[in-house]
Parts: sequence; C-alpha cells; structure tokens
Amino acid sequence: MRSTRTSILLAVVGVLLIVAAAVVRFVVVPSATDLPEDLDVTLRFDGTYDGINPGVLSGEATEVLLEDVPIEASRRVQAESVDGDTEIVLRTDERSIGGGEPAVTEARFNVDRGTAEALPAPDGADDVTSAEALVFTLPVDPSTEEGAYEYWDHYTLQAAPVTFEGEETLGGRDVYRYESVADGELADPAALGLPTSLPKAQLEALAPGLTGLVDPQLLAALPAVLPSLPAEIPIAWNSRTTTFVDADQAIGATVAGGSTQEISGSLDLGVTVVDVPFATIDVYSTDDSIDERGSDVGDDSNLLDLVGTILPIVALVLGLLLLLAAILLAVRAARRTGGTSRTGGSTAAHAA
Repeated sequence: MRSTRTSILLAVVGVLLIVAAAVVRFVVVPSATDLPEDLDVTLRFDGTYDGINPGVLSGEATEVLLEDVPIEASRRVQAESVDGDTEIVLRTDERSIGGGEPAVTEARFNVDRGTAEALPAPDGADDVTSAEALVFTLPVDPSTEEGAYEYWDHYTLQAAPVTFEGEETLGGRDVYRYESVADGELADPAALGLPTSLPKAQLEALAPGLTGLVDPQLLAALPAVLPSLPAEIPIAWNSRTTTFVDADQAIGATVAGGSTQEISGSLDLGVTVVDVPFATIDVYSTDDSIDERGSDVGDDSNLLDLVGTILPIVALVLGLLLLLAAILLAVRAARRTGGTSRTGGSTAAHAA
C-alpha cells in the first residue's frame, strides 16, 4: 500500500514538473522577451562636428567654418507607461558641440512590446509621435534577412530600410551590425538650433566664408542679387542620416550605435536656389558605454537563458525521471501483490 501511495505521489509531482516546464517555455518566456515595464537604458556617444558655425547664423560668432569640433551626446530610453502589449517610451537625445550648451530633444513613441516597433499614437496622446518601424532596439533573436526591418528617423519623420552589414564582437557580446539611411526635409530645424530664414545682411557677411562650399560663379553673382532679395531669406533644411545599430545576436538589445548626419540648407535667391552643405555630424558609442551595455545585455541574456532554456529542461528531465520512478514502483508493487496471492492460494489448497 505504501509503495502505491509513493508511486502516485511521484507521478503527480512528475506531471506537475512537466506541465511547469511547458508553461515556462511557452507562456513565461514569450512574456519575458517583451520590452520590460521598467525599461531605462542610456547610451553615450562622442564624435566630431565639421561645417558652418551655427553661431554665425544668429550673429553670435564670426568664425564661419568649424573643423573636427568634439561632440558629446547621449540617448536615454525609458518606459513611461504600459498598456498590455504596448508601452509609451520616452527617448531623450542630448548633444553638445564643442562644450557648448546641450541641445535636448524629446520624443515619445507608442511601442509594441513584442516587436519593438512603433505604432500610431493612442487616441488623445498629443505628445506621442505617430511613427512606424524600429525606434531604438531590435526584437529578441533579430533577423539578418534583407528587408526584415525599417528604422524610424526622427529628424525627417520617415522610416528607412535597414540593411544587415555583418557581425562583430563589442563589449564582450556578439552583435549584428545594421545600417539605415534616411534622406529628406528636416522636420524640426528649431530643435537643432537652426533658423528657418536668414537676414539678408547676415548672408552678405557670411558669403566670403562659403568659398569652397558654394559654386564660385554663384558667389560672384551674389552682390548683384542681394538688392532684390527680401529682408529675410527662407532656408529649407535637408537631413541625410546614416544610422548604425550594433544589436546583440541573442536578445536584439542595442550594445552600441551611432550616426553620420549630413545637413544642408537651400536658400531661395529668387533667380536660383543655392544648396549649401551646412554640417556633417559623426557620433558613435564611447568605449565606456559599450562596455557597460555589454555587461548589462549579458546579464539580461543570461537571465533569459536561465528562464527560457535551463529551467524548462531541468523541470522536464526531473518530471520524466519521477514518472519513470513512479512506474517502476507501481510495477514492483504489482509483482509483490501478485506473488503474495499465488502463495496464499497454494497453501490453502494444500491444507484442504
């Protein structure tokens, strides 16, 4: 009787362990791969600025061209609210050129927690950008197939195709390198401290410093054109940004990244439109940032391996072993009971 109760208990525990393994693998793990509710990631960058001194546009500086001016920048991504399978994410970009006052831009996105892609803004959320495609990270187990992803460019408010560029090891993690190029009209010049018009007098003062950037014939004709121009000359800004993302091969998290942004301005001079290369801004993750992100991503990956692989396998193996033990005990108990019955029967017959 005791063996029977033990075999039943072992069988029940074994079945529960097998069920637990299935629940962890097919219910808990998909949930664990979603963007966390407490998402808070910061990347730090450095790089250079080459081009026209922004200060000359406002009359605050006299030096027209800048070369290899150091840049410090950061990007912080944090969850603000969660609603089921989506969450509102705040992305804060900060950039300082030559130790000057940092320019800060903020953008909120409604992100699918499973695919990491931006969605239309929820009803009534006027401060959330209606975007599409990836905005800061790739999903778990990222694809290297052509056309698998698009990346959202906040400068031009458009999604651009992502191309797979190869593999690398950064911060102790194996990463996939991706690249995306977005080219179009700058949506918010003021966010970068750029004016939408230029005073005619300022253009006249700026002209000598544009040698090498603008067609010499246009510069030579500028004095004759200036009298007919309005007091404020409109500027249309264009941005071409090549974005680099180094994503962890296992969980898709960004380990490092950067961008090369080329900004140009188009001035309407009435008789012609002059395109002026304004600046090239190169930034990439700092070594310290890469090491910190590599460590954090490694911890997250190890936890996911523990929950998604090790625990289900251990639970499954233990469950199967307990079921095997229960079967062996049940068989042994059955043999013992059968043997006792046969012995008892023979004794009774002999006595008769």
